[in-house]
Amino acid sequence: MKNIDKNILPKRITEERKKNRMSQAKLAEDSGVTPGAISQIESGQRTPTIPVLSRIARVFGVSVDYLTGKSDKSELEDLLQQENVQAFFRGFQALDPNDQKIIIEQIEFMRSRTWQKEKK
Repeated sequence: MKNIDKNILPKRITEERKKNRMSQAKLAEDSGVTPGAISQIESGQRTPTIPVLSRIARVFGVSVDYLTGKSDKSELEDLLQQENVQAFFRGFQALDPNDQKIIIEQIEFMRSRTWQKEKK
């Protein structure tokens, strides 16, 4: 495990946002903060609270440890090592594009529903 570098959090959030082709406004919407807060976090002017950091990590599908530099492995890399996740991806890959789209829409619906429950 590495020591936390105070510059790594803003860098990794920015990198993940760009990798996901997401605007600051979209990240803000998906993580329940203002676009200004995301801008300040990415510029290093503001440190997110643990709940906000957890929501940002969830949006990207990575761990908080990854965003803070405590780990160089993303949560996705960890997940891909699990047999049931590998089986899901193999099955998903075998579906036609329309069925894949339906599954993705269902996942997004369920994630937003879960996020709304957590926000209350």
